[in-house]
Amino acid sequence: MQVSIKTETIERYTEARWLNEFDDVPVEERTGDEPLVRQLQYYDRVRNLRAFLRHPLRAFLVEPNRTFYVTVPIALAYVLLAFLATPAYTDVEVLIDVLDDHLVVALLVILVPFGIFHGSWQKTVMELEAAIPEFLNRLSGINQVGLTLAQAITIVVRADLGVLSYEIQKIKRDLEWGASIQEALVRFEERIRTPAIARTVTLITKASLMTGDIGDVLTIAARDATMSEILKRERQAEMFIYTLIVYLVFIVFLFVVVVIDTRFLSVLAGVDTLALAGAAGSMPVGNIAVTTFERLLYHACLIQAFFSGLIAGAMGEASLRAGVKHAA
Repeated sequence: MQVSIKTETIERYTEARWLNEFDDVPVEERTGDEPLVRQLQYYDRVRNLRAFLRHPLRAFLVEPNRTFYVTVPIALAYVLLAFLATPAYTDVEVLIDVLDDHLVVALLVILVPFGIFHGSWQKTVMELEAAIPEFLNRLSGINQVGLTLAQAITIVVRADLGVLSYEIQKIKRDLEWGASIQEALVRFEERIRTPAIARTVTLITKASLMTGDIGDVLTIAARDATMSEILKRERQAEMFIYTLIVYLVFIVFLFVVVVIDTRFLSVLAGVDTLALAGAAGSMPVGNIAVTTFERLLYHACLIQAFFSGLIAGAMGEASLRAGVKHAA
């Protein structure tokens, strides 16, 4: 049986509306309000910066690609400083070996933070999606006794739903500040941005626009979310073996490289170069050639590790970005 875990994408369509309800209301510009307007404009400019300074890691957690804005300049600066600080070795092979180490460190500086933040975000999303069926079941039960969806969320906020409880508190806060239930749910979807939650929010918002009695719809959505969660876990269990196979192939590759290095190249280095060249009538083979072969094998291991990690992420978690942690 073949199990597909192709990553779903979200297509969000926005609609712009021009509100004409208050066109007949005159706007009075009073003198003395300019300082207040300037303060509002200044607040809008520094709001995102203040939020970033207050929770600097959250910005990278929600969008791991932002780590590249920090790690790539750091890696480039590290490589430049390492190149300037490296002595002028007369042996080119030694110089290449030294620079190789610095390049690998710079690559890890780029990959490791992205892998950590992406893995943390994926773990949070999985916990959120796992709590969605219970959340919908509770909403359905409360709605069926006659309460509205907004009142049901106010009650559910007291329940312990793990990571999802914090997001439910945000939905309740949006409702308290005057947002409609549809707007609060759409904001919840925009904060998480996963296909499963997008489907659930779209279903609830469209149903709530038609009627307030959506208990049956919530029950169906809960069953769909439960089935999706079961299928997702089954897919992960089925594809986990392929991730192990990728690791096993890489270990076998490393074993072959070690055997070549210890059993073949070490013997080749001890062979009399001139005798070998005179007997075979070919180019001399000596320590320089052995060092070159070892460096080529080292580079082959690095390339194999990087792309094997990406393949492991694509097969095991249906995402190349998830493979960065394996590559690192």
